[in-house]
Amino acid sequence: MDDLLKLRSKMVSRLDPKYGKYLFVVVLGYYLITQFTNGTMYIMYYPSDAFPYRLLMVAGLLAFVKIMLFNRFADWKEFAVFLTLGLLILLGCIACQDWNFLYYYLLVVAAKDIDFKLIIKEFMIIIGTGLVLTFLSAKLGWIMGLTNSRDGSAEIRYALGTVYPTDLAARIFYLMLAYAMYKKFKFTLPEYVSLVSVTIWTYVVTDTRLDLGLMVLIITSGLFRDKIIALIKVLHVKWTSILSLIGIFSVIILTYLYQPNNLLFKIFNKLLSGRLEFGQVAFERYNVTLGGQMVAQNGNGGIHHGIFDYFFIDCSFLRVLMMNGMISFFILLFGIYYLTRRFMMQQTYVLEIALLLVILSSLLDHHLLEVSYNMLFLAFFANMDYFVGTKQK
Repeated sequence: MDDLLKLRSKMVSRLDPKYGKYLFVVVLGYYLITQFTNGTMYIMYYPSDAFPYRLLMVAGLLAFVKIMLFNRFADWKEFAVFLTLGLLILLGCIACQDWNFLYYYLLVVAAKDIDFKLIIKEFMIIIGTGLVLTFLSAKLGWIMGLTNSRDGSAEIRYALGTVYPTDLAARIFYLMLAYAMYKKFKFTLPEYVSLVSVTIWTYVVTDTRLDLGLMVLIITSGLFRDKIIALIKVLHVKWTSILSLIGIFSVIILTYLYQPNNLLFKIFNKLLSGRLEFGQVAFERYNVTLGGQMVAQNGNGGIHHGIFDYFFIDCSFLRVLMMNGMISFFILLFGIYYLTRRFMMQQTYVLEIALLLVILSSLLDHHLLEVSYNMLFLAFFANMDYFVGTKQK
């Protein structure tokens, strides 16, 4: 193994690292565009249901090529850890037939030593442009602009070319979060006005309470940035991680214990738009497995024909636990701990603020492992020099 790695290292050393950077930019751009398009009504033009999965397979393959050609591993142990984690995640993905975790993992490793500021800029350009083009396409009638309303409500919710209003709201939240990271949560007065306007517009269009609250938290984090950073420093890695784990396990346990006849549970379930109820259905229909399983689901997004039996797991952490299995679930939790520790050790506190907001969002939505929504995990091994300390560069 050592001889093979030494031979590979010699080959890698002959390649100019800038070509690895260029390849990653292409791979990330291709993946973001493909996954973003899958969340729009342009899917109606796909030649088959398998088409988007084939496109994403190409992205995964290109990410693997980037890793093998340009990534430098310290020794065979580091390479073995990369392969072992990849295989464990792969087994969970095969079992549940959902490949987001594997592709995200490949992109995380491929992003090693890439400037995270560059990653954020590419994300904002592609997703921002994609949203504008999607809105225009729906307005011009090139794709369908879906509308719906909550049960018992007369309020109309607009998807504007995306597959569902809540997905649109989540897109805008994560785009706003990317901008906040890029600005290190330091906003000017015109930026605050713009952020407040976008927040109000998003809520009026989509009527999504979760993302309204999250976007308000982004704005609030900017206003009280220094105080929040001071609090994070006091909490340090230990208590920040513990509080994150308490939040994750509390939602899962509440979902498991949900009683439809209990008044308190009824109130919580209504506030969470029925997420506790449908999460508990997952526990009733399926057991938690070690290596993952197929969990048949019908979400509200897109167009449905005939009788429609809604069942969907919204909580990202519960989805990974039930679909990818316990092994993948604990890999994810360890990854969050590792990221918290890295942000703390390198004093990139603004990224820790963003991570806490991502965790909070993922307690109630399912976009944690979709790079075209949450791209923060790409910071695992990326270069974070721009975010070190508290001064704006």
